[in-house]
Amino acid sequence: MQSPLPPILVHRDTLRIIDGNHRVEAAKLRGDTTILARLVGGSERDAFALAVRSNIEHGLPLSRADRLAAAAEILRSHPEWSDRAVAATAGLSPTTVAGVRRTLCPEAVAEEMRTGVDGRLRPVDPGAGRERVRQAILRSPQSSLRQLARETGVSPNTVRSVRSRMLRSQGPAPAEFPGPP
Repeated sequence: MQSPLPPILVHRDTLRIIDGNHRVEAAKLRGDTTILARLVGGSERDAFALAVRSNIEHGLPLSRADRLAAAAEILRSHPEWSDRAVAATAGLSPTTVAGVRRTLCPEAVAEEMRTGVDGRLRPVDPGAGRERVRQAILRSPQSSLRQLARETGVSPNTVRSVRSRMLRSQGPAPAEFPGPP
């Protein structure tokens, strides 16, 4: 008896194969009438992103043109994803994805927040949040870190950092976060 092939991925709602078309063909050639499958939920756009990521991780490698096209499609369907998140999914560099984003949708550069690889929401321009903290501290210098963090939408550690920089007569952001022009 032959060993079973690894399970394929199937989109639960549409029953479309997300990953494993070649395994299905191999199973047919072996004479198998069944194959293990793992059903995955989510939207069709999520299924597409999972298919791209699965193809990047194993199987026949996608060409650069295919990966660029996939990144563009992911940016259209998931504009809230960070450049790093799209890059990790499409097998490209974050810089390349940023270029695709600028070409595809120049207005998206103005977005305030994007979802990172870890699923957490992060500001596109971290300097803007630090400037909000600076303004809030000037208005209410005795407010607690947590209160200022809630008010400005940043972490207490960011508030602590800005407050510390202000006490040293420095700007609210280090050089790598220049803030708004």
